[in-house]
Amino acid sequence: MVKFIIISLLLALLIYGRYIEPNSIKISEIKISADSTDNALKGKKIVHLSDLHLSRFGKIETDILKIIDRINPDLIFLTGDYIKWKGDNKPALTFLSRLKAKLGVFAVMGDYDYSESKNSCLFCHEKGSGNMTKQHNVVMLRNSFQELNIGDHVIKIAGIDDGYDKLDDYKAMVDSTDQNGLLLVLSHSPLAFAKFSSKNKVFMFAGDTHGGQIKLPLWLFKLFGYEKNFKYNYGLFQKGNKTMYVTRGIGTSHFRFRLLCPPEIAVIQF
Repeated sequence: MVKFIIISLLLALLIYGRYIEPNSIKISEIKISADSTDNALKGKKIVHLSDLHLSRFGKIETDILKIIDRINPDLIFLTGDYIKWKGDNKPALTFLSRLKAKLGVFAVMGDYDYSESKNSCLFCHEKGSGNMTKQHNVVMLRNSFQELNIGDHVIKIAGIDDGYDKLDDYKAMVDSTDQNGLLLVLSHSPLAFAKFSSKNKVFMFAGDTHGGQIKLPLWLFKLFGYEKNFKYNYGLFQKGNKTMYVTRGIGTSHFRFRLLCPPEIAVIQF
């Protein structure tokens, strides 16, 4: 009898983690004091998405877009991994084309997005052309930044391309500009957070970790060699003047399974 109960519980957990929780999108609301960041963002809402890992465009993706429309964000930030490894990018491009926010949609690429070099270019350019894509209005930031006017204020939104491997060149570019006020940074990998001085007034958005997909003690991630999960599994991190939010993301990689770590749409409210 006990053996039957244990097997039944394990089977229930497997079914739940495989078929139910990965489809149970949670809206995580994070309130940030505008006084600690920048008055330009006071009263603004930012939706942060990451790690979609789309293989198709179906009901879940449509539901996510409806949720975002109801939130009616001022900005949408995406931090990479829109496709499966060497997967079709058409579902991701369709998803990106449906995103809209009052002040714009900004994004960086993840390592999965570069897994098929011939297709990765299509996130930014038309096929067989150097012309910018017309398939979506998402601004792809590739070790670059863009200034955004909000009323009488100007904020900078910067993107670290594919994590942190080119961060030195990126930092040299940012350091050469006027850094008065807050710098918003998009990075696929959260490990780039350590590269910024705690004196820098930076708010960073990252993904990549998936929150581990299964809720485990942090020391286990360290034992398995997952530095990014051990240091920055998910949630809000702060050191000095710099702050980072790491989202658990939407999709899954390697295997479709989540347990006590549901996919999320993060809403940062200033």
